[in-house]
Amino acid sequence: MFRIIWRRFSKNRLAVAGLVVILTLASAAILAPHIAPYAPTKIDVYNVLSPPSISHPLGTDELGRDLLSRMIWGSRASLKVGFIAVGIAILIGTIVGALAGFYGGRTDSILMRFVDIMLAFPSFFLMLAIIAIVEPSISTIMIVIGITGWMDVSRLVRSEFLTLKERDFIAAAKVAGAGDARIIFRHILPNALSPVFVAATFGIAGAILTESGLSFLGLGVQPPEPSWGNILASGKSNLTVAWWLSVYPGLAILITVLSYNLIGEGLRDSLDPRLWKSMDRKA
Repeated sequence: MFRIIWRRFSKNRLAVAGLVVILTLASAAILAPHIAPYAPTKIDVYNVLSPPSISHPLGTDELGRDLLSRMIWGSRASLKVGFIAVGIAILIGTIVGALAGFYGGRTDSILMRFVDIMLAFPSFFLMLAIIAIVEPSISTIMIVIGITGWMDVSRLVRSEFLTLKERDFIAAAKVAGAGDARIIFRHILPNALSPVFVAATFGIAGAILTESGLSFLGLGVQPPEPSWGNILASGKSNLTVAWWLSVYPGLAILITVLSYNLIGEGLRDSLDPRLWKSMDRKA
């Protein structure tokens, strides 16, 4: 099955290109201490707001810090927030959706009304309210994005459980004496994860955008620790004299989010057998 999915996925050139970009960014984030030409917090008062050059390929900021080094280290914060925040959201959403879909009745009604209440709050303003209470940090951002972004996942998982629990193989498992936990985790959940993987991919893109927005407002990753959002914010006051401080982090956010969206589109097509025939005809 994995070979079939990969074969279908690899036919989508845009999705493969997005995967290559994300793997490159992940490699750069992991190898940041070895490939960054300078320390991300190193101040050089003799090269303040220097334009791109051989010694500083992307220029320097208002404190003379190398922008390329800060971009490489900033990718760590952005990718970390994306993966961990979405991991938290997937965990909460899967548990809530599985319980609601499997047990139905009053359990389903109570959990789905709670989901509706959470969806009634604008997510970004809810994040701002929570961050106003606690101290802004990268850990806070990851947790806040995770606990405010699980509702759509829970609805996806619930709909899959409502469909799958009526299948014959679930009835056979019940006849064989399987308990609820075994049926949920062994029989239903593995078959319900396809849309969750797709949602996770899109969710990472959304989490990176959210982190960048919060950091831009000064409520995310706090200086001097670099992130693409606070690098972009620092370039706001120097836009007319140092365009590179806004252009390069903006392009990094754009390319990363676009790459995750392309991967999500490719996964959605590859994981849905109903689309395989049409993909074969296009190929």
